[in-house]
Amino acid sequence: MNVSEKDIGILLEQVIPLHKDAVEGNEKAVQDMHHLLERMRSDYPGHPLADAYHGSTMMLIARDSTKPLEKLRWSKAGLKLLDGAVSAAPQDVMIRLLRGKTAYILPEKHFHRSQTAIEDYTFLIDQGKESFLKTEKYLQLIYELGEVYCRIGQNQAAAMCWKRLQNETQDPDFLHLLNLKLKPLEGKPAVEHIPNTESLKSILIRKAVRAASSELLSWAEQQKKEETPSNQLKKKGRR
Repeated sequence: MNVSEKDIGILLEQVIPLHKDAVEGNEKAVQDMHHLLERMRSDYPGHPLADAYHGSTMMLIARDSTKPLEKLRWSKAGLKLLDGAVSAAPQDVMIRLLRGKTAYILPEKHFHRSQTAIEDYTFLIDQGKESFLKTEKYLQLIYELGEVYCRIGQNQAAAMCWKRLQNETQDPDFLHLLNLKLKPLEGKPAVEHIPNTESLKSILIRKAVRAASSELLSWAEQQKKEETPSNQLKKKGRR
């Protein structure tokens, strides 16, 4: 291992606890991680894991942003980094986990990322319990994969995930939850069409146009008021 790789390892050790806090909602941790990863990627460009963590961070910045177009800008930048990191290191389980978790929490009707989540989760699950995942996290991935399939109308695939879990756990609460998830799928077709809705991008653009139009209308009304005869006389009187 050369010096730069050691340095990267040290920096990533700082990123991991920040990322945990950031995911849990700590906005300061999000910003601290963003600044750290900006410097790290500037000093050591082209490092896929650093890119993936930064992509995940950008998605958290989007989560915390209150402005629709800011959300869109950060989301697009974050997803681009995550996709690039997976392309550069497709066998890296942590990169797959970062992208998969991001894709899992994004609303399908806005981002259309369910297939990404399925790809990454399937890759991670295929590594088996013996991988870096603890048994609890491994089972959670199978459960969430079932939820992703269910979202896009892949009912049979969702049921297979949850039935698989019935054989993997003895926890009565978890088994009860699995039964609740499976019950509504009984009698449903193996695959059903879930209608597409308006994309997030088009919603945000529409909102931005509406806001801009509103500001323009307010400006026009103000100009109109200033041009009324009474206001014109006041202006002449001040000259």
